[in-house]
Amino acid sequence: MATKTAKANVTNSTVKITDGKLILSLPNAQMPVVWQMDLGKAQSSSFSIKENKKEKSFALISKNDDGKADEIASFDDKDTAVDILMQTSETLQKGSGQATPSASATNIAPTKKGGSDKLGAILAALLVVVLLTIWMTSASVPNKISGLYGTSASSSINTNGAARSTSGVAVSAEDFLSNR
Repeated sequence: MATKTAKANVTNSTVKITDGKLILSLPNAQMPVVWQMDLGKAQSSSFSIKENKKEKSFALISKNDDGKADEIASFDDKDTAVDILMQTSETLQKGSGQATPSASATNIAPTKKGGSDKLGAILAALLVVVLLTIWMTSASVPNKISGLYGTSASSSINTNGAARSTSGVAVSAEDFLSNR
């Protein structure tokens, strides 16, 4: 009896993601097959069922982005083919975060990411320095203007030593000349 259970587990189809590859093990297909595809290719592919009426079979096919269709496996009944299609869909949905990039992408990706992180940090620091410089310069402009005239912008001292406001106050020519 234990032998029957072990044999039943071997003949069950499995769909999983391992080392960045989608792997379909289909021992219950008309012609048993183990099929694999890089996840990079799977992202631009579609999977569907195609009925072959002459042979009375249902094929699981993969279509890539240029429209080329590859038959993965044929099944005797539509339910089995659809079951494998749905397992493939669920595995791709769940396994999208488990995808391991290919060796060539592994060599390129960290360099680009590290470079853009460093560039972003340098640009952020430069932006802070520029903003601080602008803020400090704009805060010191009124002091520089008053320094040019030797008096503050809001008051001047007349000959008697009394302060009077010159901002926005009309003064006659006679008053101006008498206070020089």
